[in-house]
Amino acid sequence: MKDFEDLVKTCYGENACILVEGGVLFFSPDSLKEVAGAEHLSYDEYLDIQIHSLGTYRSSFESCYLNTPIQFRGQIEKITKKHVCFKRIYVSGMYPDGLTFKGKEDHVWMDLSGFESFRTGDCAEFFAEVYRYLKTGSGKRIDYSLRNPENVRKIDAYALPSDDDLILQAVDQMICETCLFRDHCNGVFCLRNPEERAALQKQLFDAIKGNHG
Repeated sequence: MKDFEDLVKTCYGENACILVEGGVLFFSPDSLKEVAGAEHLSYDEYLDIQIHSLGTYRSSFESCYLNTPIQFRGQIEKITKKHVCFKRIYVSGMYPDGLTFKGKEDHVWMDLSGFESFRTGDCAEFFAEVYRYLKTGSGKRIDYSLRNPENVRKIDAYALPSDDDLILQAVDQMICETCLFRDHCNGVFCLRNPEERAALQKQLFDAIKGNHG
């Protein structure tokens, strides 16, 4: 909390959303009302818990919350009487400038409503609301999850992206963000030398995959 004292003093009570290392801090008092299970928190407690939650929550869901979610896909790992757990949920979303992003989150629990006809091992595609909630298991934390699924349908397992697909997408995004021709590119046809781009793509892919191996 001490590291954020100046920021808290500056933004206290303001309608501000500030990007910091580890995530985003919401300073609007009204934003507290959007956190499920946090009805009894004071505003000061809310700020403190947000700061202690930085770097610990589901960043792909946060990206969807702050931007525009497009689609979610996942494979069901467990089903109980009231809930369903996805082994992994793949995220597709869009930034305000029209660029898309992808991500993934592991072991995501949702209400069973909307998935009643599914069985363990089935794969689903759907749209859902991303929301913030208060976790109280071992210390209070704020995290992101999904609720109110819509347009739920069963899909084949091969329709789910692989880890390599996600790495390649991250590599392509890095290449585009650091490209010398970025200001002259339409985002569709790459102006870079194809052989040079392929070599750089492989180099970055191998480096990222090695770090995650």
